[in-house]
Amino acid sequence: MNRPERTPFAVTAPSFARSQALHARALQVFPDGVGGYSQARAPHPLYLTRAEGARLYDVDGNAYIDFMLGAGPAILGHQHPDIVSAVQAVLGEGLPNIAVTERQVELAETIQRMMPSLERLRFLPTGTEAVQAAIRVARRATGRKLIAKFEGAYHGQADNVMVSVAAPADERGPAAAPARVPYHCMLPEELAALTVVLPYNDADAACALIERHAKDLAIVLMEPMLGFAGAVPATREFVHALRDVTARHGIVLALDEVITGFRVGLGGGQGHYGVVPDLTILGKAIGGGLPLAAFGGRAELMQWLSATAHPHDYVFQSGTYSALPLSLAAGLATLRALEAGGEAHLLKLGERAREGLRRVVADLGLPTCVTGLGSLFHLHFTAADVRSAREAEDADHAKIRRLHEALLSHGLYFYAGRLGFLCTAHTEADIDHMVAATRAVLLEDGGASPQRPSVAP
Repeated sequence: MNRPERTPFAVTAPSFARSQALHARALQVFPDGVGGYSQARAPHPLYLTRAEGARLYDVDGNAYIDFMLGAGPAILGHQHPDIVSAVQAVLGEGLPNIAVTERQVELAETIQRMMPSLERLRFLPTGTEAVQAAIRVARRATGRKLIAKFEGAYHGQADNVMVSVAAPADERGPAAAPARVPYHCMLPEELAALTVVLPYNDADAACALIERHAKDLAIVLMEPMLGFAGAVPATREFVHALRDVTARHGIVLALDEVITGFRVGLGGGQGHYGVVPDLTILGKAIGGGLPLAAFGGRAELMQWLSATAHPHDYVFQSGTYSALPLSLAAGLATLRALEAGGEAHLLKLGERAREGLRRVVADLGLPTCVTGLGSLFHLHFTAADVRSAREAEDADHAKIRRLHEALLSHGLYFYAGRLGFLCTAHTEADIDHMVAATRAVLLEDGGASPQRPSVAP
């Protein structure tokens, strides 16, 4: 495993002058000065120059332990030698973007061995595309139009799932029957009406809504752990209740494992909970840092993608970079490294991180809930035992963002306000440093942010 020597980190407010200057330039070419929402930080992003193992380095010479990891894909850390070698080999082969290679079969076989529910599968560049392909297959197989997703769940950027990802308290409706709330987009009512929103971790209410719409419902999309909402795991009873009700009505149950895939065990969330979905969506870690996603499941469902079996009514799925040879090589190297012992190391670190944070908030007497599974963790500043999207939304989000900003002074880089990710390059010392720094920040100023240069509008 790629574990570079530990770098000493700053414990006083670092300088961000060069990042500030670059952000001023970026404001002239990008909305908010960033290429995408996930790059944004307050008051400006940190401009990075290189990454190695679990370490990041910025243009001002600051070093950080990385707990963002590209929002999850870098499960082996940065510049892992196996991935570098695999990608360099493919570059040397000069293969075009649409090339059928043995690696494509090898990666599919490896995934199938880890997640046997994927009897047939297809590769795609992004999780957004994989979710939409799963929806199209489910609609064709069932002849139904409606889809269902859970409150607080993020399934990519297509309009039909940009619903109730998060919602203001005065708009989200009853807990047992959530309202359809567009997530920062103009969503036509006719399109929103095709999406049913379900309450997370409430088996009785969710199953009742599924029963109500059963004759029109093609697919239920479910994350085994709400990622966007802050690493909120499902209960085992909830997952199995959904499996039972969807099977009874012939509704496709699709597990969105873009975040949980390989991060809560090699078998993903479905292995953790002992459930067999009809379809599975994978992304992020599957490509080891390069763009790659997949979806697959029962052979008879996936057969709808076959132009041979269904020459006149097959479900079309393709893409210029659907099985990019570079991504396939990185993905195969990643899964082999995880199988060779990396996953066990990850799971051990994840438990250490969550237990360490629980000790901190208990010692300090803070009303805080620690959530997560596998190599994922999050702090919710609330007295509630967070089990639903609403409980997560009602926590103090400003405080977790302030904490993450303050941790920069301790050499810790988080996806500000979001869940923490671990990689095989992290060490126990890295985890202990993160826990100790969190304690120090919460003791000193309750998560107040260090002084950072502001940028004029």
